[in-house]
Amino acid sequence: MAKSNAEKVKEAEEALARKYEEEVLNRKAKAGLHTDACTTPLKMAKGHMRRKPLIKRAICQKCGKIFKTNRNTKFCFKCEKMK
Repeated sequence: MAKSNAEKVKEAEEALARKYEEEVLNRKAKAGLHTDACTTPLKMAKGHMRRKPLIKRAICQKCGKIFKTNRNTKFCFKCEKMK
């Protein structure tokens, strides 16, 4: 017996719905990052650790000028140049 067009469309829709349900289950079943003893310190460190600033404020020992630098120096640029 031949199937009507409406029955064919209904079967195709059901097959497509089953396919999408299987894809959803596969996505949920994939491995993710689980919280356990080895990942907890990493997560805590991200929120609590602060980085040191690269640029720091310094006072020249020769002239007393306040300047910002990323180097470990005791003199400003002018006084360092005059040395």
